[in-house]
Amino acid sequence: MNLISLPNVIIAGAPKCGTSSLYFWLSSHPEVKASPVKETFYFADEVNRFNKNANVIDHPIEKYYSYFSSTSSKESSIKLEATAPYIYYENALKHIPALPSKPKVIFILREPSARLYSQYRFERFRTKRIVTSWENYSKDVALKLHGDYEYYLKKWLHALGRDRIYVCTFESLVQNTESCVSDIAQFLDIDSDFYVNHEFIQHNETVAVRSKVLHRLGLFFQRYIPHWIQEKFLPFYLALNSGRMPLKDPNDIKIINELKIEYKDSVGRLKLLFPDLNLESWE
Repeated sequence: MNLISLPNVIIAGAPKCGTSSLYFWLSSHPEVKASPVKETFYFADEVNRFNKNANVIDHPIEKYYSYFSSTSSKESSIKLEATAPYIYYENALKHIPALPSKPKVIFILREPSARLYSQYRFERFRTKRIVTSWENYSKDVALKLHGDYEYYLKKWLHALGRDRIYVCTFESLVQNTESCVSDIAQFLDIDSDFYVNHEFIQHNETVAVRSKVLHRLGLFFQRYIPHWIQEKFLPFYLALNSGRMPLKDPNDIKIINELKIEYKDSVGRLKLLFPDLNLESWE
């Protein structure tokens, strides 16, 4: 098995917690070679439009190699991919810990009710996959379970061991970006000084999309465009195909606060699982 063509770092969750930004920030590091596609979905539990040509259900592991093999002369100690929903997938939990490259796995967590609301607005106004109200969306039991991070991470902790897991919060990533990313660099044993005075451009911000067709075309061609070009082009694309998000309804905030109370027990269990994780901003 070709270890050179397997990732040794995977950002595995959670959605709407800053994984896109972290993926691009890490991929800009000279010691990191990232897959050209941020979310390969190779270890997903289902076949979808993102992984129909390379997935663990239908294809051998050699298909996964193609995301990390290239003729580039760039010397990289880190091979990276980031598929945010991996935190929830049984296939990911089964196969990633067993990869011979022994990947380290990074999880970014966001206050659960805020994460669910961000996911709702993303699907409602950006991808336009849903038309339901926030009130109805917030009552979906399966979707709410995605905010019970302890339920999922205790399985990953058992499968990987504590030394192969890094957990931080979205709030820390936003409020103390340089410090947080530098800590992650140290966890990966790469030069953290690279991020001193680094330009941290935010990616995958939830904005209203004007043309769904143009957005899908952008996602399709993204894998063929070098990351540094994507960094330069992103502001122009957003100016062309994004608009203002609708204002938050006061009743939406009320529902968020009610959800925070529901998640209180889960957050307490998460704190017991990772005692060093700073969750003060979630209170």
